[in-house]
Amino acid sequence: MMDLEATGPDGVRIRPAVPADLIGVAELQVASFTDRWSLESVRQLAGLSGAIVLVAERSSNPTVLGYLIGQVVTDEAEIHSIAVAEAFRRRGIGCQLLLAFEGMALALGAVSVVLEVAADDAPAKQLYESIGYQIVARRPDYYRIGRAEPVDAEVRRRFIR
Repeated sequence: MMDLEATGPDGVRIRPAVPADLIGVAELQVASFTDRWSLESVRQLAGLSGAIVLVAERSSNPTVLGYLIGQVVTDEAEIHSIAVAEAFRRRGIGCQLLLAFEGMALALGAVSVVLEVAADDAPAKQLYESIGYQIVARRPDYYRIGRAEPVDAEVRRRFIR
């Protein structure tokens, strides 16, 4: 499993979120997606059994630059949401978050990780493909909120064990 306190690109480190981080997570989620979650929704997800919430930050500035919310249920982990602040995208932070999550999920007994991504989200799809997430299903017209036309969801999976 990766050392969550290790500093990566741009002096960014990945660490487990604490309750005070959830405001920053909710703000970044709202800034990143059209299907916005309330702070209460973020808190509820963080409180689920098997939940893993990670944040990316610079040690010199504890602002949330990225986050990942996921959950391990028996032998499968699911990523509910991942985002990186626009000014910090394409610097490897999303990859750091994914790999840290996979390491924690593996330690908790997961053998695979699943996620959904909008079919029109080319940057996210490129990230997932670069790590080895394969399309296993498609959900037609899944993403509707805040969109002029519905967009399919790709369900992707990666085996980590």
